[in-house]
Amino acid sequence: MLGLLRREFELRHFRPGQEQVIRAVIDRRDTLAVLPTGGGKSLTYQLPSLILPGLTVVVSPLIALIRDQFEKLCARGIETLRLDSSLTPNERQEALDLLEEGEHKVLLITPEGATSGAFKKRLGDRSVSLFVVDEAHCVSEWGHDFRPSYLALGALAEDLGRPPVLALTATAPPLVREEIVRRLNLQDPAVVVRPVARPNLRFEVIGCDSEDAKRRHLILLLRRLRRPGIVYCSTVKDVEELGALCKLARIPAEIYHGRLTKAERSHAHNRFMSSGKRIIMIATSAFGLGVDKPDIRYVLHYQVPGSLEAYVQEAGRAGRDGLAARCILLYWSEDLAVQRHFLSEGPATRSQIKKVVDGLAAWTNDGQAVEASVLAMATEVGITRTRAVLEGLRSAALVEEIDGSFRLVGNVTSLEDDAVKLLSRSYEERRTADRRRLDGMIQYATQLEECRVTIIRKYFEDGEPTSCGHCDVCEPKLRRHRRRSKRTSDSRRGASAPAATPPEEEEPPETPESTPSA
Repeated sequence: MLGLLRREFELRHFRPGQEQVIRAVIDRRDTLAVLPTGGGKSLTYQLPSLILPGLTVVVSPLIALIRDQFEKLCARGIETLRLDSSLTPNERQEALDLLEEGEHKVLLITPEGATSGAFKKRLGDRSVSLFVVDEAHCVSEWGHDFRPSYLALGALAEDLGRPPVLALTATAPPLVREEIVRRLNLQDPAVVVRPVARPNLRFEVIGCDSEDAKRRHLILLLRRLRRPGIVYCSTVKDVEELGALCKLARIPAEIYHGRLTKAERSHAHNRFMSSGKRIIMIATSAFGLGVDKPDIRYVLHYQVPGSLEAYVQEAGRAGRDGLAARCILLYWSEDLAVQRHFLSEGPATRSQIKKVVDGLAAWTNDGQAVEASVLAMATEVGITRTRAVLEGLRSAALVEEIDGSFRLVGNVTSLEDDAVKLLSRSYEERRTADRRRLDGMIQYATQLEECRVTIIRKYFEDGEPTSCGHCDVCEPKLRRHRRRSKRTSDSRRGASAPAATPPEEEEPPETPESTPSA
């Protein structure tokens, strides 16, 4: 296997955790791999795809991520197909035809594409040797950009003949790992978990008491920090405003968010990724997955994210080359309102669940199945929540899907109350978990005594955490300890020295810095 690694991928050694994951996959075991951002997750399916006899199906959440992996696999001579919404109708038809011919080793596809009836029909009798769910934490996270199709991937694995499943993620505390295993129906999985915080990353928090203070800190940092770097914002409005602010301050920056045109996003992405450019990317969370740029020197969060999982995932895009990099959070308590608003857009409420179930029952009683989009329009619940409710009902075997339409199964009258109670309880647990995630992020941002990395590792139950020695909490303590040790040593030397030698003057107390040094 090491020979294959060196010959096909031009790598001399496996990164920590990679070989263990690959051996489990080749042994045809279901596997959950939690490897840090930049830890080489893609290799854990790319290398097995050359060994396993059939097709490797890889479900990835973003088109940019799919395109990036597609180009890298094709460059290595691995026969690869991709199916996503960026393809023209002719390109999509050609890809489906090639899929049926059965000559390709890897298929990259979005969760929405993978769970469509058209895809399963065109896949036909192709033998699938490995089913990969990238960014597997998405089966657990809700939030404002939740992808309901992730909930259907466990059922899809069964439809594909139940090949071994490889679930990949960079951030998953124990409860999320348990949910991934349950929702994807992993059977006796091999679980490989590596530490989430890499030692070359310096974590720090700068407390702010106003929006103006945050902006002053931001501009000061952007002028002093080595580029390239990423600034993450929670809203499109902030991305636009900070982009304009950087332009006024003559700081080279691009902006990236979901409301830009495809051409605008591609221009910003390509300019940032260029090896000759040393610029800043100001972006929402839409930017980052699949961005394989090793020399990012810092990731700065302008607002507090909704969870430590999200924060560590995004911060981990810094310093993939192994050199020192900084992960900085500008914290202002007023920003929490944004995350609380996002939480309000989470799972459906009991009344919304009842609307979807009652609507579904009405169609079923008329002897008809109904498409999710039609049901969402009729109930005014919204397509994302409607799809999530339908997937919840399907996982409980209370609905069936027929050619993209849904209907209740069994006794409709008795099922209605059971379905509402079941999902209401499940979604209330979800809302509670999301609030706890935000509380964990607040604890990280507001404490002043405990090592930042220790807090992260405790949250992820990541072994026996010890202080990192170089975060913004550890470093001042270490400096104070060194000064005390020096004074003690000098005092002892002074006691045995000639009386005429004056004692060394005590250093002045350390002045707290308003911003970290560059």
